[in-house]
Amino acid sequence: MATARIGETPTAMIDRVASILETFVGQRPLTLAEVARCSGLPRSSAHRILQRLVELGWVERNEFKYALGHRMFELGTQFTRQRSVHRAALPVMTELHRRTGLTAHLSMLTGAEILHLDRVGVWPGDAGEWGVGARQPAVRTAAGRALLAGVPKDEWPDIDFGAAPTCYTVCSAVQLDRDLDRTRDRGGVAVDAQGCALGVTVVAAPIATGEGGYFALSLCGPTKSVRTETVIADVRRAAAVVWRNASGMPPLRVRPAEGRTVAPFTRTARPVGTAWSPDIAPLVG
Repeated sequence: MATARIGETPTAMIDRVASILETFVGQRPLTLAEVARCSGLPRSSAHRILQRLVELGWVERNEFKYALGHRMFELGTQFTRQRSVHRAALPVMTELHRRTGLTAHLSMLTGAEILHLDRVGVWPGDAGEWGVGARQPAVRTAAGRALLAGVPKDEWPDIDFGAAPTCYTVCSAVQLDRDLDRTRDRGGVAVDAQGCALGVTVVAAPIATGEGGYFALSLCGPTKSVRTETVIADVRRAAAVVWRNASGMPPLRVRPAEGRTVAPFTRTARPVGTAWSPDIAPLVG
């Protein structure tokens, strides 16, 4: 960076740039004053770095506010494309959404949070914490608890329960242990009924991969219309298909059981999470 201070090491400058970029994670567009305050940098330094990041396409400026730019999107897309689990999951997620009407997520455990890598579906309408690139506390999510259930306790990240957003939220170590026991009893499938947000139910299963990451596949829908037991079976089988396909074995996909007719999902056709019975069958064509 040409604007580095005299005597400032490259590592120190990288740290300053990183502190600027990290202020935008999960945030709306920010003003210069907000970026400086959140990054802990002097306003003049923040302004100088932001100007260069705008020139490079890492950050975009609209009037007096800044947001992540197109280069960040391009790199994020490249990150997901490089991972075989993402390539294997996307067609399975698309099929799940088409047949159930539920929103499918591919997520990974990073520290004590879940990072959403991909999403197929439009509900909830305001993606917010459910959108691609968004993070949620692992203990509050079905995906996070599905993954924690398979990790030895001495390898867990530091857990911070924080303030509970709803009365159904897992908010203590005792509640978490009970929930993880239930998750293990279901073969690793976790259920979060209104723990993240009222009216939202999420069912998630872990995906076993050899890529050094912890990934989960989940389905999300309105609590009043999700038939949990049916969705548990859907997610469990779909996660198994993703694992097999990501492992380089002959590809499979999740299909309706033979003889069952499934109409394409519409907003008025049927309640979500119903009307299909999954099976694992060879991919045709």
